[in-house]
Amino acid sequence: MSLKKIFTGFTATLLVATALTGCNSGTGSSSDKKEIKVGGTAISQVTYEAIKPEYEKLGYTTEFVMFDSNPVVLEACNSGEVDIALGQHKKFVESFNESKGADLDMATPYGYYTGIGLYSEKYKSVDDIPNGSEIAIMNDPMNMGIALRILQDSGLIKLNDKIESPTVADIVENKKNLKIIEMEQAQTVTALKDMAGACIFFTHMSNAGKDPASYLARDKDMINFPMGVIVKKENAESKWTTDFAKLFKEESVKEKVDKKYPGVFEFYKSDDQVKE
Repeated sequence: MSLKKIFTGFTATLLVATALTGCNSGTGSSSDKKEIKVGGTAISQVTYEAIKPEYEKLGYTTEFVMFDSNPVVLEACNSGEVDIALGQHKKFVESFNESKGADLDMATPYGYYTGIGLYSEKYKSVDDIPNGSEIAIMNDPMNMGIALRILQDSGLIKLNDKIESPTVADIVENKKNLKIIEMEQAQTVTALKDMAGACIFFTHMSNAGKDPASYLARDKDMINFPMGVIVKKENAESKWTTDFAKLFKEESVKEKVDKKYPGVFEFYKSDDQVKE
């Protein structure tokens, strides 16, 4: 065999090996992946910090990448900028997939869930809210529907009961002529100073230094909106993914999250608690 052929064969082998090594670096679906980038907002960073020491004991190294909103976190996960997204509930992810053509999934076991409440800094009960008042709700389709159902359960509005995910356009009765104002979910807390009320995640209330238990009314459904480890669908059963997800069950993790956000999260004892 000529020296040229030997060199050519060696070069080809080297290129293949390099390509294979590249497939296992950075983001990817390799089951032996050890360097993990986690994306989230300031709220979900608390969960990351609680899980990090336990996860790194398993041989992983991690980096937290901060984003300013949940949709941007999901975009980063879908593009491969981060491996794991934290802080978004499962149905929000499904809605994101549908609207953006994304391919994300939530790994099991599920972590915890939070709540959404109707809050007011001006009135002490739903009945006290006057005619023509402004009420802030979240502008993304999934959480908008939850907020509108809170208003309906409170007797403030009535929705078209044939619509599974209602929007403001599906309000069929509004006896107090309330003005429903849609906005980014993180802005609903600041709306309290100007509006009669707002539907707000417990997480955002707590992060703003307000009591999440001070709601006038709250949702009935958030137990079915699990939060946990979000990854590309192809990675949902990878070892590095499930190793992270299982750590939501650790008592040390629960204690750290509860200390920072008392009364905000309920940890699942079993995935069977969720009605899909």
